[in-house]
Amino acid sequence: MCHAVLQDPDFFLFLLRIDEEFAAEARRGQCRQCGGVLHSARYPRKPRGCPAAVLEDYSWRFSFTCAQCEQRHTPASVRFLGRRVYLAVVLTQVSPPSSATAQHFAALLAIPVRTLDRWRAWWSGEFLRTPFWLSMRERFTAPVPSKGLPQSLLERFEANTTARRLVLLLRFLAPLSTRAP
Repeated sequence: MCHAVLQDPDFFLFLLRIDEEFAAEARRGQCRQCGGVLHSARYPRKPRGCPAAVLEDYSWRFSFTCAQCEQRHTPASVRFLGRRVYLAVVLTQVSPPSSATAQHFAALLAIPVRTLDRWRAWWSGEFLRTPFWLSMRERFTAPVPSKGLPQSLLERFEANTTARRLVLLLRFLAPLSTRAP
């Protein structure tokens, strides 16, 4: 884990640009329910774990509403993992149970022990049973040890920098950031 990346506003702005691409792609589509036109309907978030320099950019999430049936369409995100208040990158980096650096970073962010325990239980339990993981785990050439998740998953992505590996992991996990259609 690299704390410099997790405190770098440029890294977080890059994640925002990826989300903007996901949103633009979703906007070009139609309502899954009725085929209607989608209008912007982003909603507020109170994210924890991002640098103060990008807090304003991270205080909302892209979303769209159908002009006809008012069905909400929220595109995948690399910034947020579902409805969790901590950012996805934080969730992936402070969850390894035996990592001293993860514990140090969690202390810096004042993440309660109960929250860390809940995340670790999610990675070692619920995550392993998600249809997403059950369909994706076979794509890795070597098995991903479930005991070390999410770190063991991060290690499967090959890149020349920590930031790039994190981006690859977050893109991989993006389908978990929203409800399936």
